[in-house]
Amino acid sequence: MKSLLIAVSSIAVLAGAASAQEGPFRIGAGYQAIDTDGATYDALTLRGSYDITPFFALEGDLLIGLGDESVTVGGTTFNSSIDYGVGLYGVAQYPLTEQFTVFARGGYIYADVEGSVGGLTVSSDIDGWAFGAGAEWAFNGPNAVRFDYTRYDFVNGNGNADAFGISYVRRF
Repeated sequence: MKSLLIAVSSIAVLAGAASAQEGPFRIGAGYQAIDTDGATYDALTLRGSYDITPFFALEGDLLIGLGDESVTVGGTTFNSSIDYGVGLYGVAQYPLTEQFTVFARGGYIYADVEGSVGGLTVSSDIDGWAFGAGAEWAFNGPNAVRFDYTRYDFVNGNGNADAFGISYVRRF
């Protein structure tokens, strides 16, 4: 009976250690300025990620456009906006210290954008490759702030954009 108790206790300790070694989850929310050739758009960024190893993670973004911008093309001014965007990324990361990590990421984004002029509104889907880099600083235990840059290279002649973001991150 004593050996059974020791065996069960050992298994419980090992299972706890194994789950402690699983990569942590992160969720975050923040602001992103998305600069295109004609306008700069504001977006709320919601992000979730999972550290597969200390050096590699998978990450998903949800962008929600905040407002619209006036853009002039060929003498005609119209309003345009980002309705939403969804991106999925692979992240290579390197923890420089326990509190500071740098990373590079690459993936794909899909976005729904809208433009209107003279009462006519047109909605369009755009997608393309996305890549960038940034840093995350854990300022208080599981709480961190993240700074990042992402380059969106849209396919089918839809142009490109540079996005600069800052967000709050919570690890668990």
